[in-house]
Amino acid sequence: MPVAVQERKTNEADNVFVGDSLFHVDIGTARCDFPGGSAHALYQSAKKLLSLPDEVRIWTGHDYPPEGEREPVPSVSVKEHREKNRHMRDGVSEDQFVAMRSERDAHLAAPRLLHESLQVNVRGGRLPKENEAGMRLLKLPLKMKGGASSLASDQ
Repeated sequence: MPVAVQERKTNEADNVFVGDSLFHVDIGTARCDFPGGSAHALYQSAKKLLSLPDEVRIWTGHDYPPEGEREPVPSVSVKEHREKNRHMRDGVSEDQFVAMRSERDAHLAAPRLLHESLQVNVRGGRLPKENEAGMRLLKLPLKMKGGASSLASDQ
């Protein structure tokens, strides 16, 4: 998980940019059910982040505020995460976290742009190569009633 720490200066707090690991305190943490995901690894990464000094600001990659409840919040202190993060506050054990994350992730729908994103992410941000017509194509899975045989009958 990408982390960048700004060197500490007198009277200034450090900043940590955590990408998709910790989210805002009322949301908790990222899901772990994508290819290569691990609730154990996420817990260990989050614990490292939360071992930083209280005043360090954690800047998340995403903040999805509950509709109508608050404005997006770009950063929260380590202290606030340790006190309020719904998944990683002080006192949550690794076993508790892994059980919660596994149960929650098992019931989440795939994100709307998952298939498109993965095809670019696995290439390190590069688009697919051009085909013979000079087009770059992403593949999308289709769920068809009646399976693949329904395609043949529609032609």
